Amino acid sequence: MADNIEFNEPFNWWYFFAIIAVLVALPLMHIITGWFTFWF
Repeated sequence: MADNIEFNEPFNWWYFFAIIAVLVALPLMHIITGWFTFWF
């Protein structure tokens, strides 16, 4: 149980990073796929 409390901070940071990565990757993926379909 003590380990869970200690892992709370980095877990929150990883969650924050994951949310940012998804928000940035989703529009980028659409742009990349759009360019790929345009080129090929």
